[in-house]
Amino acid sequence: MKPGSEYSYPGLSTAMFRGAMERPWLPASMWKTFFQRALSVGVRAAPTVFLMSLCVGLVIALVLQEQLAKLSMQDRVPRLIWVILNHQLAPLLTATVFIGRSVAGTAAELANMKIAEEIKALETMGVDLSRYILLPVLAAFALMLPVMTIYTVGVGLIGAFLICSQTLGMSVDQFVVRALEGAQISDVLLSIGKAWVFSLMAAMIAFNKGLNATGGSDAVGRVATAAVVTALVSVTAINAVITGLQLLLKR
Repeated sequence: MKPGSEYSYPGLSTAMFRGAMERPWLPASMWKTFFQRALSVGVRAAPTVFLMSLCVGLVIALVLQEQLAKLSMQDRVPRLIWVILNHQLAPLLTATVFIGRSVAGTAAELANMKIAEEIKALETMGVDLSRYILLPVLAAFALMLPVMTIYTVGVGLIGAFLICSQTLGMSVDQFVVRALEGAQISDVLLSIGKAWVFSLMAAMIAFNKGLNATGGSDAVGRVATAAVVTALVSVTAINAVITGLQLLLKR
């Protein structure tokens, strides 16, 4: 019988998630792990997020400037870019990067621990898995995903400004005033709220896939792929639901 195939934990990921929510504080010994996770999840993803956000801002500004020029509404480009980035693209773009980097890695790491029977050994030793395994990762996701979403909006606006300054002759002051015209704090809170929901969903999927891995070492790759696909589909669906509810409430 292959290692890891003789036992499974169909409800372990849910129990761990519930345990982490019931006691959402890190023991002193786990703060180092949390900061390491936050560094890996957020700071090391910054160059990738920067490049993607900058390119997205450039492309959207080019497209909007060309289309709105037909209506003589080029001055609305900054405002539209702010709305598009803040409401939709920034949370989704950041979540996509996090899923590709961190969800896949976390799921693969847990699958390897499961198959090597390290999870079973920790349970036998009486280790609180929800606090010592899930909570540092969950806390890192919940902190860094909203922070990187704000970073994405900022970098995307920089990319848009580079286009607007060259094609429309806008100064920094003009661009900022027009981009933030009519902006409300609720817009920012919505973007952060989406990112936070995405972080919880992504972490839950990574743990569920990793802790329920079965088979040999070849299962690690399958688990990582399944976690990424499931997380991407889930995040996209949740974003659609939130957007639909938002539009309904505005009516």
